[in-house]
Amino acid sequence: MALRDLDYQGRVLAALDAYLTALSAQKQRADKIAAANVGEDDPDLIRPVPDFPKEAWAAMAAAKCLPPSRQGIPFSERLDGVGRPVPNVVFKVPTGGGKTFLGVAALSKIFGTYLGQSRGFVLWIVPNEAIYTQTKRQLVNRQHPLRQMLDVLSGNAVRILEKDDHLDARDVAQHLCVMLLMLQSGSRENKNSLRMFRDRGDVVGFFPPEGDQEAHAEALRRTPNLDIYDLAGAAYSWPQVKDSLGNALRLIRPVVIMDEGHKAVSPLAYKTLYGFNPCFVLELTATPKDVAATNGRNPNPARHANVLVEVSGIDLDREGMIKMPMNLDPRAGTDWRNTLAAGLERLNLLDTTARRFQADSGRYIRPILLVQVERTGQDQRDGTRVHALDVKQWLTTVGAMDEAEIAIKTADTNDLADPENTDLMSPLNRVRVIITKQALQEGWDCPFAYVLCALAASANLAAMTQLVGRILRQPHAEKTGVPALDECYVITHHANTAEVLDAIKKGLEEEGMADLVKEIKTPDGSGGREPRPIQRRPVFAQREIFLPLVLRVLDGTVRPLDYEEDILYALDWSDLDVTPFVQRIPLNAAGADRQMRRIRLVDQGSERIVDEAGEDSQEVLRLDIPYAVRMVCDIVPNPWWGRAMIGQVLDGLRLRGFTDAKLGEIAGLVIEALRQWLETQRDAMAEALFRAEVRAGRIQFRLRTDGKNWRMPLQAETYEPVGADQLPGASGGPLAKSLFSPIYKGDFSSPDEREVAVYLDANQALQWWHRNVARSHYAMQGWRREKVYPDFIFSVQHEAHASRVVVLEVKGQHLAGNDDTEYKKAVLQLMTSAFGVDQGERVGELELELAGQPSVVCDLVLLPHWKIELPEYLAATGATGLLQP
Repeated sequence: MALRDLDYQGRVLAALDAYLTALSAQKQRADKIAAANVGEDDPDLIRPVPDFPKEAWAAMAAAKCLPPSRQGIPFSERLDGVGRPVPNVVFKVPTGGGKTFLGVAALSKIFGTYLGQSRGFVLWIVPNEAIYTQTKRQLVNRQHPLRQMLDVLSGNAVRILEKDDHLDARDVAQHLCVMLLMLQSGSRENKNSLRMFRDRGDVVGFFPPEGDQEAHAEALRRTPNLDIYDLAGAAYSWPQVKDSLGNALRLIRPVVIMDEGHKAVSPLAYKTLYGFNPCFVLELTATPKDVAATNGRNPNPARHANVLVEVSGIDLDREGMIKMPMNLDPRAGTDWRNTLAAGLERLNLLDTTARRFQADSGRYIRPILLVQVERTGQDQRDGTRVHALDVKQWLTTVGAMDEAEIAIKTADTNDLADPENTDLMSPLNRVRVIITKQALQEGWDCPFAYVLCALAASANLAAMTQLVGRILRQPHAEKTGVPALDECYVITHHANTAEVLDAIKKGLEEEGMADLVKEIKTPDGSGGREPRPIQRRPVFAQREIFLPLVLRVLDGTVRPLDYEEDILYALDWSDLDVTPFVQRIPLNAAGADRQMRRIRLVDQGSERIVDEAGEDSQEVLRLDIPYAVRMVCDIVPNPWWGRAMIGQVLDGLRLRGFTDAKLGEIAGLVIEALRQWLETQRDAMAEALFRAEVRAGRIQFRLRTDGKNWRMPLQAETYEPVGADQLPGASGGPLAKSLFSPIYKGDFSSPDEREVAVYLDANQALQWWHRNVARSHYAMQGWRREKVYPDFIFSVQHEAHASRVVVLEVKGQHLAGNDDTEYKKAVLQLMTSAFGVDQGERVGELELELAGQPSVVCDLVLLPHWKIELPEYLAATGATGLLQP
């Protein structure tokens, strides 16, 4: 694809040309004064050498060539590791505005206008691996326009390098060397641990011979910030410069291109960057950052971004670089599958439009749907929060697409790294849906992404804000002329519309398009915390603790109960009567109001402003039977039964007087209501089946001698940082009986839960207690998909009485009587009545201590009542009234 000559890019490069012309003039003047000072003994005749970058900036300001928004912000000087002034300019360019192109184009002008040469060294620094990989792919490809621009500059003498490549001084003299480097590769405190600061044998031609003491001393005198060996203890002490890449860069004095320049503003990053002694630094960023002055032991002056030119979001829209308007479609239902179905429907409409467009124009576009979920880890699938695997399973189960068309991109799974998925723009690539939580951040580039389906918008607005930018880029950086393919779409699940609008507008601001929403004020986002391990207390470190699992025992096999195989697929739907549901649909039912919002740019005089318009879609809905069957197949997994039910529902509604036109109008309402009704029927049938199987002994809850139990781990996790407030015991001292230590206040969701923990810890009969926080810890499978994760597990031992393990779920009073609370209480009490100890012979390596016949009691208590109910569990013969089924 050839790069087009865009108006704003020409404006950026023209501004750089003007600055470099002024810079060259000021540099010549400064050099002339410095040369005249050489050898001058009379201090009255020595003239101060001017700061030529500052003087050039002042000339640009006087000529009114700087951005109006930066008026009043002073020039901020930059000094290299030797104290020499370094020219530094910032291009403020929104994401998707061609920052890499501008960086390459700027090199031609920096080397030509300012340095007067076509060969030399460029250090191209990027903030992360994604941008590194993308930039490398473009620069090493001789057919890519960016590489061709470098070839023209250097006369086909380009070398693309990485930090571990061999480097020879002759290459720098004879080639245009461009070295790619990630910022963190050179910005750690302990430089001795980094390869680029260590002596290595493949950096040659830059340093004096090893034994030439005078040459080493002279090199250090000219460049005092070179790394040297510490030979103070040697018999003959002299400075010896290290043969390191870091030292070579300091001698070369490279031109530095700093991609995402706002990432290099910390004192360490700044020191590292300018410690390479660059001769020129160009920063590319969508969001320049000004650093305030610091006080204290190591005060630093304020450091402003020297923004030479600004590109706005409106500039990109005028050039067809971004997809606008943005269509927001908030869905208020409680079932995330309905929202996902809306996203899938939008994707399919776009796909049809894209195929028609390709037939007419020859341009290939494959629209992609991004799905934001709540959970991604293998051990995070609890059935209550939307997990990446839940979404993938639903998409494949309803027959919407096959697995090759779905990619998961998370911290621990990266399907996009598979060879067939790396080039998302290729016609041979099949990916149509990408599922993520927040992994698609800076550097991820796919202009085919059109639809963002945010199933976790309300829970993680910050992640949705970042994901908005991933659907803004226009394919091939050029409008198609087809409205549907020139716009982007955000569909949200059960989220406040105003909050979502604010998040979208914040996302635009973070992409450097604040001009589109400059009058909007939004709340700050918050980031998540990472877990860290905590260990068992020493007194419990060697203790083996086992708890019973809910097991399926059938035909001599014993395994953990599987909800889908043992419950869902075992339900018999053939005799279900849908008449009660048909009667529930009111004759005057109306389709839900559409809440589509369009965020667009409109002309107002000489400006283009953000405008929000209502829906103008003429889309006609109809009740599609195959689609309806797919929408209920996760509840009724047999499609034949599902098809029969849908047919019975439609026949019943028609008998009541509903026309096909009316059914098409209320199709969404009927399907969503049917799903809710079927879920109720499913749960009732599942409970009856579960209880019958428990009575028959085919579902068991017992400790077993064959090892099929849950084993308490030796390590747990906390999300609290080191140094957080720990939970004190009843006397004010530390806790003593928790299995794991330390225990933090923040590990508990309420003060009541902390009181429960303190009360348990102080009880004489209690041996140990555990706060079952992590989703990877103990759980019980009931007759619903989601497992029950109890809050507390503790062991009670009285003299002359058997030990008792209590598994307790606690709920706040405000949750009393709700469906989830009642379900969990029923499961826990049923498991108590079903508990037993397997008296069979030892099969595996586990041998249970059966003396005294231990017991396991499971229940749910409401937090206001724990002071009354909890003592029963701690008594020698307590909780007997709760053991009945």
